[in-house]
Amino acid sequence: MEGFDTYKLLADEIGEDAARRVFELFAGATVNFPKRVTIFFRDKEIMNRFQLGEGYETLAREYLLSPQQIRNITSRARRRETNAIQKNLFE
Repeated sequence: MEGFDTYKLLADEIGEDAARRVFELFAGATVNFPKRVTIFFRDKEIMNRFQLGEGYETLAREYLLSPQQIRNITSRARRRETNAIQKNLFE
């Protein structure tokens, strides 16, 4: 049955009830999940782990990135936080 493999993968990952709801919501539609959303959540997770004390090398190995890429991610996140704080100061 076409689509059942996708349903089974999703159900195994998020549970039967949640998978059924997703299929009901998007039945007959073509759904595209933009990569930038995945990257956003990955970067958020990296930053949280970095703030808890994990190092660049460890995070790089786990996420299959270079230590420099981890530095870039943490640096961008710190800049966003600083900009948000500064913006709130002037509102």
